[in-house]
Amino acid sequence: MGLDSLTTLTVTQDGPVARVLIDHGEINLMDAAMMGDLWRLVKWLRAAGDRVRVVVLESANPDFFIAHVDLALLQASVTDPETAVGSFQDMVGAFRALDQVTVGVVAGRVAGGGMELLVNLDLRFAVRGRAVFNQVETGIGVIPAGSGPQHLNRLLGRGRALEVILGHDDLDADLAERYGLVNRALDAGDVGPFLDRLVERIATVPLADIADVKATLAAPDLETGLAAERSAFAHVLGRGAALPRMQRFLAAGGQTPGGERRLAELVAGLHRMEPA
Repeated sequence: MGLDSLTTLTVTQDGPVARVLIDHGEINLMDAAMMGDLWRLVKWLRAAGDRVRVVVLESANPDFFIAHVDLALLQASVTDPETAVGSFQDMVGAFRALDQVTVGVVAGRVAGGGMELLVNLDLRFAVRGRAVFNQVETGIGVIPAGSGPQHLNRLLGRGRALEVILGHDDLDADLAERYGLVNRALDAGDVGPFLDRLVERIATVPLADIADVKATLAAPDLETGLAAERSAFAHVLGRGAALPRMQRFLAAGGQTPGGERRLAELVAGLHRMEPA
């Protein structure tokens, strides 16, 4: 499935990295057109396999990442609210279920359903002085139900989740970082270099290994998680690339004082030594 039909998103690919630019009207309203495009994006990523390992979502609008769900859709949902909410849960949950690593970079306002998409991404970053977060639903007479409460409870803890949901107030980038809503708050000038380094490193990991790592983090309890780790470790070794890479690590200076002092740089270069 191609992406020629997208009207609210622009997708570019550079090697195993796909960059998604959200560009839809004055506020990036999450309306039916955007939801349809997001579904088409998910299906394309599922079909892409190892050709795409990292997906970065940003906005073309400096003021808005995603405003929120179109109120016309909320008003129409009164005829069958559970089906409407279930469909939205399925859409944002599909991003969480992808094998690829999904990254949201927020440099404007994000609210409501946009927040619920955001918390289903794997990694989230906020630009200081520009990013604003608001789980707005209780302020307009409804409640968030697109998986937002579940993920906010997990990320922030119950008390802060209640504050964010019931307070329906703005959070800036630094508070979002302190609460655990985003991985990091970054100054505008630091975002590009930081993300380029992070994305480049993640993109050297095969998609099957990424999927196994994500599976180890999805377990509901410790024992299940430990079993998932054992299984994933066996999968990775069984694919046959690990032992040759370990040999290249040792040959490049691993397990020596000099090599270990530059560990991050040493391991980052190992993929460039792999046979074509």
